[in-house]
Amino acid sequence: MIDLSEAQIAAAKDNDLEAVTAVAAATEERVKQLAWKYATGGGRTDHTLAEDLAQTGRIAIWEGLKRFNGRTVAEFFTFIDRTLKGVMSDTRKEETRHGVSRSVAAAFERALSLAGGDPYEAEWMATTEEVMGDRRLSADTAYAARLSWQGIEYLDAPLGTSETGESVTLADRLAVDADVPADLLEADDYAKERSKQTSIKVRRTLAKMGEQQRVVLMALTGILPVDFYGTERDDELSRDHGIPLRQVRIVRSKGKDRFAELWTAAA
Repeated sequence: MIDLSEAQIAAAKDNDLEAVTAVAAATEERVKQLAWKYATGGGRTDHTLAEDLAQTGRIAIWEGLKRFNGRTVAEFFTFIDRTLKGVMSDTRKEETRHGVSRSVAAAFERALSLAGGDPYEAEWMATTEEVMGDRRLSADTAYAARLSWQGIEYLDAPLGTSETGESVTLADRLAVDADVPADLLEADDYAKERSKQTSIKVRRTLAKMGEQQRVVLMALTGILPVDFYGTERDDELSRDHGIPLRQVRIVRSKGKDRFAELWTAAA
């Protein structure tokens, strides 16, 4: 990163051409880095979107110079980082959330934050008045919002705010867990994390159920330590786990209803 002085920042605020050029040079690396990050999702990078985001970021820096009220170089770069992330996030929403308005996308991301980054729980939560109030979405709109959001999976799923009021993302949490800078995380880390968290939630929900219902549901997909039986080996399931054969289908049906009830209550 190119060094920048407090004097140059002050001059740039007064539209001094040489100082503005220095600010642009000093922030260019971060602009490109964030543009690439925000244009990457699902294991691929949209190069056209990255270029658009970078250009949007450069304009945002120039327009934001007069809004900077700090004095130090460190404060300036913190301000620039926050400005870039905000404008790139908004631009990406507009470019990638086709068929979903900005207000709907914002409402879904609020639900996503409350759901701990799980888009499926967020879809349900977005439809509840208790959670969303007058920003509640219809079931169809929430479904469309989830599909639109998942069109470009990214590690900036909001998880809430820190003690200092800064936004905390999934990338921030994973970076702490992995003890690496957030920018070094891979795009598919989000999918891995979602899979891991879903597995944990499934097991916690199953643990709240009666033994027969728990065993029969685990047998559907082979959740260890129960083997896979599916729905075609009920006789073997009955024999191996001591459940009367005539009861297996009934237990499975009631188990599914009970699991859904517990899952929704936990959400």
